Amino acid sequence: MHNAYKNWIVNSYNKIQIEHIELNKLDQIVGDGDHGSTILKGLKIAKDLYLNNMDSAIDDSMAIVSKRMRIEMGGASGILMSIFFDESGKISESNLNQSMIDIFSKSIDKIMKRGKVKAGDKSILDIYVPVLEFLKQNSDSKIQKDEINEILSLSLSKTKDMKAQVGRAKFLENRGLGCIDPGARSTEIILREFFDSVL
Repeated sequence: MHNAYKNWIVNSYNKIQIEHIELNKLDQIVGDGDHGSTILKGLKIAKDLYLNNMDSAIDDSMAIVSKRMRIEMGGASGILMSIFFDESGKISESNLNQSMIDIFSKSIDKIMKRGKVKAGDKSILDIYVPVLEFLKQNSDSKIQKDEINEILSLSLSKTKDMKAQVGRAKFLENRGLGCIDPGARSTEIILREFFDSVL
């Protein structure tokens, strides 16, 4: 599983490195305009730390990674993004489906509490929640990558028609209507790479 996680984190970093300028442009519409740069910074830290801690158990490695991400990224993005990285350390190869359900359930609970956000508010939760629902519905079968990718794409596109209820976008007149949420987009990229590496 260590190699799968290495692939996940390295591939996420590489993908965000390509996409971070577009993420910044998305964020200029609804926020500070630095979301892509912030996520890239967090993933650079995650990549370097994980590669240096592969001798440790995965849960220990991911605890180290998530703590440093939270500190270095700062703000809401650092707190909320690091939650999934921390919870992902509890994955179990022998009980993959149930452990992923547990990881997503606990991540969602913590994001809701720390971010004071709920599904439908136009945020990263609008990616996590549909994935959890899918995992629960398919808990007894082998999860297919193409099915997960379809859920991720559909969930991301739905944020375009949502009104932002959190972050700076909630103060805009149209609350970000007509554009996808930058946090949802970066989360979609990272989760796509997660499932591509783990499944």
